[in-house]
Amino acid sequence: MLFSDLIDYLKNEKNFNIILNCSTDLHEIRDVELLDGTQTRYATDIVYFGYPNVLSPDMQPSQCILVRGENYLFPYSCTDRATVQAKELFAVFNAAKQFLQTHEQVSLYEELVQKGHSSHSLDEVINSASIKLGYSLVFCDKKFRILSYSTSIPVTDKLWKKNIERGYCTYDFIKNVMSLEAVQGASASIEAVEVSCPESPYRKCSSKVFLNGVQVGFVLMIENNIPFTAEHLAAMSDVSRAISSVVGHYHPELFQYTSADQQLLEALLIGTPADILADSISHLRVSDAMYALCIQPKTFLKENKLKQQLYPVIRHIFPEAYMTVHDNALVLLVPDQSSVIFVDTQKIMLKTMAEYHLDVGISLVFSKMDEFYRAYQQARTVLEWNHRIPDNLKKEISWDQRYPMEHQIHRYSEIEFYEMMNKIKEPEKLADYIHPALYRLNKYDQRTGNELYHTLEVYLQCFHNNKETANILCIHRNSLAYRMEKIIEIGKADLNDPMTEFLLRMSFKLVEYLKIRDLDLP
Repeated sequence: MLFSDLIDYLKNEKNFNIILNCSTDLHEIRDVELLDGTQTRYATDIVYFGYPNVLSPDMQPSQCILVRGENYLFPYSCTDRATVQAKELFAVFNAAKQFLQTHEQVSLYEELVQKGHSSHSLDEVINSASIKLGYSLVFCDKKFRILSYSTSIPVTDKLWKKNIERGYCTYDFIKNVMSLEAVQGASASIEAVEVSCPESPYRKCSSKVFLNGVQVGFVLMIENNIPFTAEHLAAMSDVSRAISSVVGHYHPELFQYTSADQQLLEALLIGTPADILADSISHLRVSDAMYALCIQPKTFLKENKLKQQLYPVIRHIFPEAYMTVHDNALVLLVPDQSSVIFVDTQKIMLKTMAEYHLDVGISLVFSKMDEFYRAYQQARTVLEWNHRIPDNLKKEISWDQRYPMEHQIHRYSEIEFYEMMNKIKEPEKLADYIHPALYRLNKYDQRTGNELYHTLEVYLQCFHNNKETANILCIHRNSLAYRMEKIIEIGKADLNDPMTEFLLRMSFKLVEYLKIRDLDLP
């Protein structure tokens, strides 16, 4: 029952002179209780009746019905409150008590299942259960992937907030949880067990979730400033059964079979050491030159949609790759570097990624499976930089010429310099290390309308190849020769000196980085 339901009954059916001040219906009502001045804490599922002068300014109940008077208090923390005349206080209390006792209650399990049938939404069920219990909830599969969590009562525990942000729990986190005595001694049933750990100040209660007799996950309840009661722990079994029912009817895709190769990649992607998985890795086809790819649609797709729509497409490009879904993206282990660097493959990639509006990050080459996790992080970092760089700057950046900017396929080597610069504590001072030749050329271009700055940049990218440079700039080779003479004259830099060339290349990248960071250039 909700606060507004109780007030409606007392006011309209019992005709009490009751005034509703605030109603959010955030908490279910389990019972009523009189304020006697001795309470040191308040339950969120109890409506408290009494005089406001017994309340402490530091702590008030969430739901209350107070005596109305000249100096009555409206508690700041109350989410639901109403006032009555002093002469009606006890009559209103008795009527509310009787109404709660006689009101036909639907079980928590039935109510949650009804919510699932009407909404077909696992999130709706989790949020409803969270409000009923008064605590935040998290639902995970057996691999500790986050499938749903409450937003009506948000998760405040720091460890689980990080897990929710990731969408999964790390190997080290799982290892620590599985070492807890309560977890190791838990029965193979939906009976709730306490699974608190010393790293968090909040107690936690967990109940396993089964589907067709097989455990598929668990639901976790996280305590707040109000301690758990035996009733809360008992209710977790209802929550577990309701989740099982809703998932079985409407979301069986959450627990579809995954191949051994996919399970292996998923284990590596949460940080499981490769040596622990050595037996499984031995069955993979690997080489001494592999890549990790991270492929993400520009618009969000749920995991089942990613698999249905994109698996066949990507499999056509990389038939020998190992593939899984992780953190809202397709992750590929490409065991043969030729399938990434081969010209025909690149052409197919460009066409496919443009057609399906996909962003692609490609790692550096690696040779050992214990390097796969790092390679994945590189590929993911490429996507993050691609989203971070403003569109108006992307045209100014020297991307890999094999992958045009507009197709959003980029390698870690293209942004590795930016990653390194991010380690600098005072990036605004990087402008001091830009080669003076760039300032001279840029100033000359602004004064005369020439493009010597850009010409030098392309010339260096083309490794001093005059023909290729002229083709990219769409100018005659004689025009390029003239520009190069002016560049040497005005820039006063020896382009044949290896160190000078290195400093010039680095300077162009520094300019790009400072623009991305929106830092001022001299």
